[in-house]
Amino acid sequence: MSFSLKSLSRLTQIGALLALAATGVVGEAAAQTVDVQQWQGTNARTRQPEQVIANTMAEWRSLWSLVGMAPPDLFEPGRTEAVGIFLGGRASDGHTVNILSAARRRDRIIVVFEERAPSNVMAAQAAPTTRSVSTSIGGAGFAASGGPTASLPPIPYRPPGPPTSPWAILLLSRADLPVTVEQRLFLH
Repeated sequence: MSFSLKSLSRLTQIGALLALAATGVVGEAAAQTVDVQQWQGTNARTRQPEQVIANTMAEWRSLWSLVGMAPPDLFEPGRTEAVGIFLGGRASDGHTVNILSAARRRDRIIVVFEERAPSNVMAAQAAPTTRSVSTSIGGAGFAASGGPTASLPPIPYRPPGPPTSPWAILLLSRADLPVTVEQRLFLH
């Protein structure tokens, strides 16, 4: 089968149009950002980790009561939706909620966040720490030479500072889709 230069040019144009059409279909399934207003702090009244969705004015007020503040007069039932993210009690200050994205993916809005901790806490969690203890065999408390050792859990790092309970509240610009909240965990 032979092709003329004109027919090859035409095939190239058709291929480009098909690629463009496929990109449009794929683009529809890709994430679309959602407008968000955000507030955050370090001392929520709740000490348990949780995520709370608010769809009504009563839920919006209840959400703000978890942080001990009056709600801003921005919530519009049926037009906006709110998400509260509470990390729970932390041993010291410096922990925060970091919102990575809020986007529409297919038939829902997905909010993705991570916990940010002070660098000294992250370094302490990443450092390998194990302790070994010799066990005694027989009576008199003598350690057996070359005896078995037991591995104990690492000693938790306790930085100085008052305990906190970090939080973030997001006001989403739409209320027509369900919301899913995901936490990204970065393991060392």
